[in-house]
Amino acid sequence: MNTKKIKFNFIKYLAIIILFTISCNSKGQTELKMPIKITGQIKNAVSGKVYLEKMNERNIANRIDSIKIESNTFVFNSHISEPGIYQVNIANDQIIGLILEGGEDLTIVADGMVSDKGAPTFTVKGSKTIDQFNLVVAEMQKFGASRAAIETKFQAAKTPAQQNELRQQYQVMEKAHRAIIKPVIENLGTSLAGIIAANNFLNPELDLEYLTSLAQKLKDEKKNYFFANLFIQQMAQKSIGSIGTPAPDFELEDISGKKVKLSDLKGKKVILDFWATWCGPCISSFPGMKKAIEKYKDNKDVVFVFINTFERVPQDQWKASVDKFIKGRGFQYLNPVLDYNGSVAQTYGVEGIPAKFCIDKNGNFEHKGTGYAGSSDAVYNEMVEWIEK
Repeated sequence: MNTKKIKFNFIKYLAIIILFTISCNSKGQTELKMPIKITGQIKNAVSGKVYLEKMNERNIANRIDSIKIESNTFVFNSHISEPGIYQVNIANDQIIGLILEGGEDLTIVADGMVSDKGAPTFTVKGSKTIDQFNLVVAEMQKFGASRAAIETKFQAAKTPAQQNELRQQYQVMEKAHRAIIKPVIENLGTSLAGIIAANNFLNPELDLEYLTSLAQKLKDEKKNYFFANLFIQQMAQKSIGSIGTPAPDFELEDISGKKVKLSDLKGKKVILDFWATWCGPCISSFPGMKKAIEKYKDNKDVVFVFINTFERVPQDQWKASVDKFIKGRGFQYLNPVLDYNGSVAQTYGVEGIPAKFCIDKNGNFEHKGTGYAGSSDAVYNEMVEWIEK
C-alpha cells in the first residue's frame, strides 16, 4: 500500500522538533523584547532552578532566563526576542516544550521529576493557540496508530481483494483525518503554531493552495522572524514553475562577460533552457531550438536564454571548456550564460536537464518542461506552442 510516512517528533505533547530543512539563520534581525509570563506549580518536592530556554536552528537549547524554585512554585516575568520554540527546564529533570510568540500568560502544573511510575506529566493552560495545536497533535497520533494497524494488515493480506479493501479503508480514514485537522490548522492562521502545523501535518500535493496563501499572508503581515521567513522561502521553492507564479530573478554572464538579468527582460516572452555540455538529450534538442530561434529572430518580444549549468569541470576551467564546446560543435547561436555554482538551477528547482521554462511578459511562469521531446520537430513545435499560445 502506497501510504506516505508522516514524519514528526515529539517533546512530550508538542511536535516542536521542527521538520523544516534549515538553510539559513536568524542573524541580522532586530532584537525585540516581547513579554511573557509563566507561572508554575510543581507537584513534587524539587529544589534548584527552573530555566527558560530557546531552541536554536540546530535544536540546541540556549538558556535565556532562570528562577529559583520557592515552595514548589516559580514565576517567569520575562521576555523573548522573537517567536520560536522554547522550553521550561525544571531542575534539569523535566522539560516542557512551548511554542511562544510573545504576550503569553501561561500556567504550568508539572510533576517536576521522573518517578518509578514513568515519564513526568504536566499541563499547560492559558493559550488557545497551544490548545488547538495539541488537538492537531493528538489527532496525528491517533491517525498514525490507525495507519500502522492497516499497514500491518496489508502486509499480512493474502489476496489482492483483501489488499484493495484495506486501501479503500485507508482512503476513507485519511479523508476523515484531513477533515478534522485542516480546519484547526487553518484556524491557527499565521501564528507560529499555525506555521509549524501546516508545514508538518499538511500534504503539499493536496494543500499547496492553502500553504501558498499562508506564505503570502505572512509576507503581507510582515512577519519577520526565523520560522516565518523559512516557511516563506520553502514555499517559494515549492511553487517554482507553477503557472502564474513569479520567476526568480537572476543575473549571469555569458562567455564574453556580458551580463544577462531576467528582470531586464520584463515585457518580453522569455524561454529559459538549462543544459550542460555532457548532456546528450540537451544536445539532441539544440537543432529544434535553433529552428525556433530562427523563427523568432526578428521578434524583439521573444528572447531565448540558454543557461549552462551543472558542468563537471572546476570553475576556473568552466568558461574555457564551454567556449571550446560551443565553437567545436557550431553552437554559437546558443550564446549561453554560465551558472557556475548551479545556484540558479537550484533556485528554479532543476533536478534533470534539459529543463525549459517559458516566462510571460509579466515575469511569471507560463510553461515548464523537462527532457528531450524526441525529435527536432517536436522540440520546435513545443516552443512555438509555448510562445504563441
